[in-house]
Amino acid sequence: MVGGATGLGAHFFYELLEFTYEQVSSKEGLFSYGTYMFLVLPAVGGLLVGVITASFSSEAKGHGVPEVMDAMARKGANIRPRVALAKSVASALTIGSGGSAGTEGPIVQIGAAIGSSVGQALGINRHHMNTLVACGVAGGIAAIFNAPIAGVLFALEIFLRDFSFKTFSPIVFASVISTSLTHTLRPDQGGIFEIVNPEQYTFRGAELPYYLVLGVFCAIASVAFIRLLYFTEDIADKVNIPQALKPAIGGCLLGILGIVYVYLRHPGVVPEFYSNGYPLIRDAIGPNLFDVGLWTLLGLGVLKLLATTLTLGSGGSGGIFAPSLFMGACLGGAFGIALHRFGLIEDTSASAYAIVGMAALVAGTTHAPLTGIVMLYEITRQPRVILPVMFAAIVTTGMAQYFFRESIYTFKLVRRGVRIGRVADMTILKRLVADQVPTVPAPIVAPGAPLQQLLEMAQYHQSPDFVVVDGDGEYVGIVVANDIKTALLQPEAVPLLVVEELARPPVPCIEPTDTLDSVLDKFARLRVNAIPILGTDKQISGMITRHAVMDVYQQALDEQG
Repeated sequence: MVGGATGLGAHFFYELLEFTYEQVSSKEGLFSYGTYMFLVLPAVGGLLVGVITASFSSEAKGHGVPEVMDAMARKGANIRPRVALAKSVASALTIGSGGSAGTEGPIVQIGAAIGSSVGQALGINRHHMNTLVACGVAGGIAAIFNAPIAGVLFALEIFLRDFSFKTFSPIVFASVISTSLTHTLRPDQGGIFEIVNPEQYTFRGAELPYYLVLGVFCAIASVAFIRLLYFTEDIADKVNIPQALKPAIGGCLLGILGIVYVYLRHPGVVPEFYSNGYPLIRDAIGPNLFDVGLWTLLGLGVLKLLATTLTLGSGGSGGIFAPSLFMGACLGGAFGIALHRFGLIEDTSASAYAIVGMAALVAGTTHAPLTGIVMLYEITRQPRVILPVMFAAIVTTGMAQYFFRESIYTFKLVRRGVRIGRVADMTILKRLVADQVPTVPAPIVAPGAPLQQLLEMAQYHQSPDFVVVDGDGEYVGIVVANDIKTALLQPEAVPLLVVEELARPPVPCIEPTDTLDSVLDKFARLRVNAIPILGTDKQISGMITRHAVMDVYQQALDEQG
């Protein structure tokens, strides 16, 4: 259901984008009326988007993916159905009027809203709601980019961070159904940047050092993109004007940038950094790379960075994939031309660097190298450069995480106080052992001790629970804080109660070599706040508290970052 509905939603969104493009950016479109339209249309588009997001759905502004992740983390994956409609129209207006953005953010929110709506209608529980939302995300990415495998990996790598079969299989089904429906509705659609002449690309193992350098450059560009985007958002948030006007101001600033570029460079031509920028990407990865030129590519890459941050940072609506692909193609293409001019590579290798740059920048901004690698293959259908794509994507992701911990998606959530676990977080508890957790002294009491003695001891011990040991030193039970509180509800009985009347049977002790996942499992099953831990002599050496275990886990998460 979700896959089919998302496929239809993606098709209608695609048609809406095509209609908007025909009205605005085609040869007979509104941009052809005069240079002043490069300022007027982005401003008007921004104003309409501002009205939609301010009065109808605030979630539709920006690139949208963090809002879906936030809903999955904190709101039980409940997403309002109106988000799909608002995001569709707002993004079509943004991209159609020249705003620098892509389709990934909108289709993610559209698919997520569809998945959430189906789940809410069927009364699905919270755990499976996340899977349904991820099905919508995968189906949307698969349909809009004609990339079913990348859609699956995007949903798993970014949203669920769980590659188990129980989550993998329904997401695959949704992606297949959505893509099949798209092929039925648009049977002539191939890869967005499908290569018609694959012989133009060559790769030699000796070039790997050059791709290593390109990966580092793309990492720096990725971090700059993330930082500048959120810096622009912060400025926009601080400006004390109505929210509906902010995207219009961003559109005006973009228009000024466009007019200056047109007058200095290409009179009468729509600036290449407007909208999704696909035509320039096709030139960069094709035989026209050298016609574009090194300095033009670098300049357009910088302009695309500024245009995207102005568009999305001010409150425009759209995704970051297309801008990342554009900037990656510019940076990689320029790097390839430079290598050729120095005589380090042949001219048939230069365009390959543009393709690799696209994958690397997507991986660096999203911290999702698998998605970047597979998506580049599916949208170009070009296997000849898959090795350098894989290599550079990993280099860029690693360096980007070294320079800046958060991705373009998680940074916004962290600033809201929402922590999204990483794939590796699932294994941290299995790598930590009980011996690494600080212990507190075990408060020892005898079975015949009066309850009043426990109350006095509680003032001096950090553990809220007590270990009961008989006269032979044998562990015979445990008294937990909740049972003591229950006894205190009858004050007249306190002087009469002794420890053995409150003690529970001995809970299983923790061994120093127990992993923390098993320790937490014991806490969950036994419903206690502290559990005895054995020493090397197999005698109780102290108590491990639930709080101490979580502190160690949190510290490990921070160190991993």
